[in-house]
Amino acid sequence: MEPLRKPPNRPPAFGTFLLRKIYSEDLFEEIHGDLLELYEERIATKGRWNASAHYIKDAVLSARNYDLRRTRHYKTQNNSGAMIRNYIKITLRTISKNKVYTALNVLGLALGMAACMFIMQYVAFERSYDKFHENANNLYRIQYNNFKDGQLQYECAAAVPRVGPFMKEQMPEVVDFARAYPLSMVVSYQNINFRENRIHIVDPAFLKIFTFPLVTGDVETCLNEPNTVVISETAAKKYFGDEDPIGKMIRADGQYSMAVTGVAKDVPDNSHIKFDFLISYQTLNNQTDNESETAWGWYDFNSYVLLRPGTDPKEFDKKFEEVLLAERQEDFDKYNFRQEFPLQPITDIHLYSNLLQESEPDEQGDGQAVFFLVIIAGFILLIAWINYINLSTARSIERAKEVGVRKVMGAVKSQLIGQFLTESVILNLLAFTIALLIVVIGISQFNGLTNSKLSLTFLAEGSFWGISALLIFSGSILAGLYPAFVLSSYQPSKVLKGKMTGNKAGIYLRKVLVVFQFASSVCLIAGTLIVYQQLKYMNNLDLGFDMTETLVVKGPGVFTADSLYRPTLQTFRNELLQNPEIRAFASGTNVPGDEIFWANGIRRAEEPRESNKAIYIAGVDYDYFPAYDIEVVAGRNYGRTFTTDTGAVILNESGAKYLGFQSAEEAINKKVFWGRGEKTIIGVVEDYNQMSAKIGVTPLLFPLITGRSSFFTIKLDKTAGKDLKQVFEKVETSYAKLFPGNPFDYFFLDDFFNRQYNSEKKFSRVFTLFAGFAIIVACLGLFGLSSFNAVQKTKEIGIRKAIGADVAHIVMLLSKEFVYLVLFANLIAWPATWFVMNTWLDNFAYRIAITPLVFAVAGLLVLVIAVLTVGYKTMATAKSDPVKALRYE
Repeated sequence: MEPLRKPPNRPPAFGTFLLRKIYSEDLFEEIHGDLLELYEERIATKGRWNASAHYIKDAVLSARNYDLRRTRHYKTQNNSGAMIRNYIKITLRTISKNKVYTALNVLGLALGMAACMFIMQYVAFERSYDKFHENANNLYRIQYNNFKDGQLQYECAAAVPRVGPFMKEQMPEVVDFARAYPLSMVVSYQNINFRENRIHIVDPAFLKIFTFPLVTGDVETCLNEPNTVVISETAAKKYFGDEDPIGKMIRADGQYSMAVTGVAKDVPDNSHIKFDFLISYQTLNNQTDNESETAWGWYDFNSYVLLRPGTDPKEFDKKFEEVLLAERQEDFDKYNFRQEFPLQPITDIHLYSNLLQESEPDEQGDGQAVFFLVIIAGFILLIAWINYINLSTARSIERAKEVGVRKVMGAVKSQLIGQFLTESVILNLLAFTIALLIVVIGISQFNGLTNSKLSLTFLAEGSFWGISALLIFSGSILAGLYPAFVLSSYQPSKVLKGKMTGNKAGIYLRKVLVVFQFASSVCLIAGTLIVYQQLKYMNNLDLGFDMTETLVVKGPGVFTADSLYRPTLQTFRNELLQNPEIRAFASGTNVPGDEIFWANGIRRAEEPRESNKAIYIAGVDYDYFPAYDIEVVAGRNYGRTFTTDTGAVILNESGAKYLGFQSAEEAINKKVFWGRGEKTIIGVVEDYNQMSAKIGVTPLLFPLITGRSSFFTIKLDKTAGKDLKQVFEKVETSYAKLFPGNPFDYFFLDDFFNRQYNSEKKFSRVFTLFAGFAIIVACLGLFGLSSFNAVQKTKEIGIRKAIGADVAHIVMLLSKEFVYLVLFANLIAWPATWFVMNTWLDNFAYRIAITPLVFAVAGLLVLVIAVLTVGYKTMATAKSDPVKALRYE
């Protein structure tokens, strides 16, 4: 037989009657249940009379909540304004009582938001390229792919001149086309001379399919006639000042006269193609006997097509491939090659195109780097929100009594959730305001660090405020919802009895979030170290030539008579070499770091014509290879005593292999067909990097050029740096005397060559900056978390000190938990970082190997930061008086 169960204690009926009259039925069950628990506990500890008196007292005091008698829906509708005001008052009171906690939360959120704003504005600018064109969604650049023997030889941003008009003739989907042939020339007006690198010869349709508005001139006619030019506002100001440029005549390279027929607004920074001069295409046609209209092999023309809306570019490519085969099949079969002309959306060019002959190669973006930055922005914001969650749940015991009292006084769970979400919204709004202030103050420093051109115009854009509102709302919900549910779920009976302990689920969640924070930090630090190592490796790589103490002067564009150029150049050379500060002089069509556009077909003499292969060509003089310390590995260099060298060529080692020679020695004295005749290979030079280490070595042909050259290489003595100004003056004086009418343009080769790494340097600076942001934000959260951890263990610390434990032992004991979390974070971060950064390094022809040392350093650095952050507060608590600690609580 089961034992009789003791009947539950019944509270005074009067108190229960009052509660039923005060609260609605759904609220009565919740409030009455909490008060019954308190009633039972008071009977056990203080007796029935005491418990009954308190029960009636709580019931009577509940009369203040009589308005809760109405339904929740009705109350919410009619008193939402008063409720929100009450939430705000309580939030402000809580903030004022917990200044340190609030400061840590707001500062962490503000730094996270500021970093996110910087990154997203930077990313938005990088992704905005060419989207300002009215026809941007239907504008495409024609890419040129060349195949030989079924193998892809090269992919080029510049196509052949015939393909644009051919597409318009054969493809009804094409509305119009335009070509842009780039040039660098010396432009003159009266006594004003400048070398201009942003010149394009363009079709009349160029200004029609692109949105480059004219300030003056008629877009329909300004480029129709030969020898006409449209100039930018900057060029107009530079050459004509306040004069009206329309109708004025300018000269290019001292021999081509052109009339100004229009002035265009300056090209926006976010354009993949930039110009200051647009010369009419008919000008080029007249000079080439129309070859610039009909050639299928001359690929120097950036070509664009405007397609009809709704055209699928992939289907267009398939259709055009069939049309092209019908036109070119005979040549393809005869010479065993093939051409492809796929379309590229112009909005993808800046970030996702890295082809030969890009319009602005030094400004090309990196879509992968931009993607990484978006991920970093997400990480930083998540870390800031995680700090909020961690600090809020860590303070849960401290706020438990507040929740218990408010529940006893009639607050329901939905109201408490609303209260804590209101706190989250207010803190996020405060953080957003501070973040905005950081961005406004720091944008110029950010631009200087990253070489960007961001402005504050985004503050006037509705999209920014819309995204910001969404960000604040999302952050408030994500960061505030979990703490709100945790805090609002506490039972008042346990809270008011002082038996509230940390929630195990909350503790585990905090550990997971801390691991995420430090795994992110390890990833960012390791990634920063790898980017830095790769840049250092490329800068220190043996490129196969000497670029030290090298001054390069651009060759003259204006010269009176070609027959006088060689003796004048010789005079210039002799004058310079008389200076003891100058040890060598050379001239050529290119210098290292300058992309070679000159290409032609070449084949071994014994092979048939269809064996022609395209090879890039750099013209050099007798002194070019010695000046750059490029070794001749087989045969000999060009020599002034060898009169037959005008019929000779030199290859690099890759060029010899490209033509099928097994060794450099085998190539010597062999005959090749190049240009318009047979040439003899007299030498093979060692491979060197004409372009950056990102690209690697390519086959090159070096013919002897003693006429006009694009660059003069002047090698300085190592002691010349002491009198560099005097050296410049001597070189400039000789240049101005012998080449009048030409601007004196010069650069140092190491600066010129290393500019190719600007995008990687920018990526490294941005990566490092925001990795630092992430670590600071994580440390703020960890500092707050360790502070609360130390406060909660105040009594434990006092007991340990009382029984003889020293400060170091206590610090180590309390820091151990965080050390384990950081070590676990490393195990997660290392493989993720290796995978991502290894993918990034695959973009380089020469790359480092990722070593375990990088991960060890990153992990150790994060561990030291964590220990110092946690140890600082823990040590302060451990040094406190143990008597006070034992009195705690």
